[in-house]
Amino acid sequence: MAEKKTDTPLTALVLSGGGARGAYQVGVLRGLVDEGFLPADRSGIDIVVGSSAGAINSAAFAAFADDFGAGLKRLEKVWGEIEAQQVFRTDVTSLGKIGARWAWDLSFGGVTGHVRAESLLDTTPLRDLLARRIPLARIDNNIKSGALRALATIATDLHTAQGVVFLHAMPGTPTWKRRRWRIEQTRTRVEHLLASSAIPVFFPSVEIDGCYYGDGSIRNTAPLSPAINLGADRIIAIGVSGPPPAKPMPVPRQRPTIAQVAGVLLDAVMLDAIEVDVEHSERVNMSVMKFPAERAHEGFRAVDVLWLQPSRQVRAMAAELAGRIPRIVRYLMRGLGSDEAVTEISSYLLFDAEFCRRLMELGRNDVVTERERIEQFFAGKVSD
Repeated sequence: MAEKKTDTPLTALVLSGGGARGAYQVGVLRGLVDEGFLPADRSGIDIVVGSSAGAINSAAFAAFADDFGAGLKRLEKVWGEIEAQQVFRTDVTSLGKIGARWAWDLSFGGVTGHVRAESLLDTTPLRDLLARRIPLARIDNNIKSGALRALATIATDLHTAQGVVFLHAMPGTPTWKRRRWRIEQTRTRVEHLLASSAIPVFFPSVEIDGCYYGDGSIRNTAPLSPAINLGADRIIAIGVSGPPPAKPMPVPRQRPTIAQVAGVLLDAVMLDAIEVDVEHSERVNMSVMKFPAERAHEGFRAVDVLWLQPSRQVRAMAAELAGRIPRIVRYLMRGLGSDEAVTEISSYLLFDAEFCRRLMELGRNDVVTERERIEQFFAGKVSD
């Protein structure tokens, strides 16, 4: 394919977090290719930004920016065949040791002054899965060839509470400053993906060059910001939250359990920020169009955003298949609350082939349903 003309708008892909829900993003991109919006050879995407599970998908797409169809097939195979034991240890011995550490630390940590528990799950298998399935060396080749401008992987420094952008980009790519954030230019490694996807409490932090990092969604209150700072003219943003309940939830008659509180916190950390940032970008675009000269002087510019998210409640989809979570993991989760109470958490940890295939199919169908709006985006018409 010929090199892009300089007047071609730069397109960014921004993928949010959400654990097992990340399979939906693969389905959406498959739909965009099948419907002819994105090419199957060179992807047509210049900048890729990912946080948490979105960071894993982002790295895979960056690795196959020169052969997008092949990258999609690989990710579809990974998500379509995934099992929990490929992501975290599910054997009784490993989980029993972790449970015993938590029980000991909660009971005697104050006396001993020494806490050993780091997370509820051991994600050693995930490291092996990523190393085998994502050829990270190809990212450098794609950047050198011009098939990709930049990959930004978002993480959180757990000691300083700073957000961190691990930036793998063309030489000379300008960086930017943002309060309580730092940008580190580096080649993407498995450790960066593990750090970005370390779901708070459930997955362990990851050490990189002497610092410990956790899920990128913790500090990422403006998920579109890295793409905009890297020069994107338009952004495809894919979330995984789904619509709100059709009917108001019944008023509870008892105090919420730990599981319910944890579910709300995970939603706030993983899902809410990108929706808020998309709404913010829409307001900025309206302001720029209404007062172009004033806003240009202030450094603002219009960036069209295509926002896609599940048309069904992912929580409800997960509830149908919650029994497929390994029995020992379900047993430990019941210590946090009833089966119903842990449903929201289950949707993040349900690394199950059937659940992920359903999410991918939903993503493909949502693209077909939203075809008119997507056509407007790629035609350069800002949607209402």
